[in-house]
Amino acid sequence: MINIKQISSKDIWEDFVLNQRFNSHFQSWSWGDFERNQGNKFENLGIYKKDKLVGLLPIKHVAAKRGKYLQLRHGPIFDFGDKELLNYFIDFISKKAKNEGYWFVRMSPLIPLDMEDSYSEELKGFKHCSLHNNDSELTWVLDIDKSEEELLAGMRKNTRYYIHRAERDGVEIEKTKDMKKMEEFWEIYSDTVQRQKWTAYSRDYITNEFKAFSKDDKIDMYLARYEGKYIAASLIVYYGRQAIYHHSGSLSAYSKIPASYLLQWEAIREAQERGLKWYNFWGIAPIKKVKGEYILEKGHPWEGLSFFKLGFGGEPRQFIHAKDLPVSPKYNLTRIFELVEKKSRGY
Repeated sequence: MINIKQISSKDIWEDFVLNQRFNSHFQSWSWGDFERNQGNKFENLGIYKKDKLVGLLPIKHVAAKRGKYLQLRHGPIFDFGDKELLNYFIDFISKKAKNEGYWFVRMSPLIPLDMEDSYSEELKGFKHCSLHNNDSELTWVLDIDKSEEELLAGMRKNTRYYIHRAERDGVEIEKTKDMKKMEEFWEIYSDTVQRQKWTAYSRDYITNEFKAFSKDDKIDMYLARYEGKYIAASLIVYYGRQAIYHHSGSLSAYSKIPASYLLQWEAIREAQERGLKWYNFWGIAPIKKVKGEYILEKGHPWEGLSFFKLGFGGEPRQFIHAKDLPVSPKYNLTRIFELVEKKSRGY
């Protein structure tokens, strides 16, 4: 017998998530707290088989310009190989969406891309999400269970050079949880958004996310200072066995000072100190391997940033693309909106 009920215990939720092969901060209890603090409805539901917890459903209720939908970021969380469980989830979530007046369900489970065909029959009612690289399904990860010498040796030559040059130039890296430093972070982030023409997160969004993960020592703000001025910044999330390179930026006026390279190196070293296995550089542009070398898609909006990330060494990790389960004809409006948006951003 399978049933679904609300989970109110952070320990029960976290224990299940952290025992999965892959996990991320989107699946964490802290992320649910963050969403609720943003004023969003967010449910932490558990799937039980004969009173045994076998899966989790982190469900965000979204009412946006693009449409009304239920979103499971890096969810649902259970063994997709259990076809009975998978079919039960699909039936449950489709009925829930219909009954509550939503247009569709969007999910992006952490299922490796090479396993997608194994579930094609069960997922035949789902459509390929029209957004590009939704929830960073393609990331660049570095195994940091190595000595510093090995890590440096595995980097691109120029990356090593820029790390050492930043040190020689007197760049200093500060690691903090001081909320007062958000002022400096926001100045740097805003400058980068204008330069890169990103769609920016709001200051409240980033601030509240920082607060939510600070409570459990799962985030740090890294600031690079040069001649008394903060010129680069990053927020690094620690979750499971990985450190995740999240929001970041650098000041345009100091583009010739390679502060971001040293900042990343110090964050990697901190992740090692915490005993973590992976440093996750997060999303990258489409990539392919040619004659033993990874080649990024030319002209992609993320090409430059992705090139920076690849310089530290590592490998790609790719999960299945986000999938949508339509439950209303209005879903077509969302699809048209997102396809136009995707094209306008150059993806």
